[in-house]
Amino acid sequence: MFSFKARAITGLLVVLSLAAATVAQEPQQPAQTKPAQAQTAPQPSPARGPDYVEEKGFKGRIFEIKHRDPIVLHRVIQPLGSGFKGATISSNQEFRTLTVRDFPENIAAMEEAIKRLDTPEAPRPDIEFHVHILIASDAAVAPEEVPAELNDAIKQMKATLKYKTYSLMTSSILRAKESLGGMGNNGVVESKLFSLERPGGNPIFYEYMFMQPSVDALASGPPAIQIREFKFGMRIPLALGTSNIQYQNVGFQTPVSLREGEKVVVGTTTMGDKGLVVVVSGKLIR
Repeated sequence: MFSFKARAITGLLVVLSLAAATVAQEPQQPAQTKPAQAQTAPQPSPARGPDYVEEKGFKGRIFEIKHRDPIVLHRVIQPLGSGFKGATISSNQEFRTLTVRDFPENIAAMEEAIKRLDTPEAPRPDIEFHVHILIASDAAVAPEEVPAELNDAIKQMKATLKYKTYSLMTSSILRAKESLGGMGNNGVVESKLFSLERPGGNPIFYEYMFMQPSVDALASGPPAIQIREFKFGMRIPLALGTSNIQYQNVGFQTPVSLREGEKVVVGTTTMGDKGLVVVVSGKLIR
C-alpha cells in the first residue's frame, strides 16, 4: 500500500508528464524576424520618343516593278514613308521588287505612287553623230575633195577664218544612246597632212569623245542634241635632246548644242602653219 505522500508524488509526476506531452504537441510559433526593409518604389518607364511605334501597328507589302528601275523608284517614293523607327523600304534589282514595312496609310500612298510611275518609258531615239576633222591651210593649193555635206560649212569658215583651203583628215560616224558615260574614237594622223617634224618617225595620235549626249524637245522646230562635253586632243612627238622624245598634248574641250541636221564647228586648234577644225552634226534614229 502506497502512503498518501507517495501517491501525491506519483500523481504530480503524471500531471507533469501530461503537461510536457501537451506542450510537445502544440505547433511551434515561427521565430520573430526583423521587419523587411521597404522595397524600392518602381521607376517610371522612360518616355518613348516621337519615333517609337508598336510593331503591331506596321504592315508589310511587296510591290513588283514591271517597267522602271526599282532602285530609282525606291528613291522617288522613300519620302512617302512615315520615317518612324522600324519603317523600311528596300529594293531588289534581281527580282524587280520593292519591299515596304510601314503604317497602312503610308503603304497606300506608296502603292498609288507606284501605279502612276511604273509605266513604260517612251522610246528614246538613238543619236547618230557625223564627225569630220579638217586640215585648214593658208597656202593657195588645190584642196582635196571633201564630203559634199560640208560644202556649206566650208563656205562659212572661209568667210570667218583666215585659211583659204580645207582638206579632209578623217571622217567617222558614231551612234549613241542618250546619257551614256561617253563614246569616242581615236587614230593616227597621216604624216603628209602636217608640215611638222616628227622625230624618229614617231606618229601623231588623235582622239575625241562625246560625254553624256542627250535630246531636248523644243517648243518649236527640231529637237536639240546636247553634249555635256566634247573633248578633242592630239599627241605630237617632240625631241628633247638627242634621244629623249616626249609627246605634247594639244586640243580643246567644250559643251555642244546643235539641232538635228545642223553642222557645227565645235572647235579649232593650230598645228604649225596649219589649222585643225572639227565639224560635228547629229541626227536622231527613231
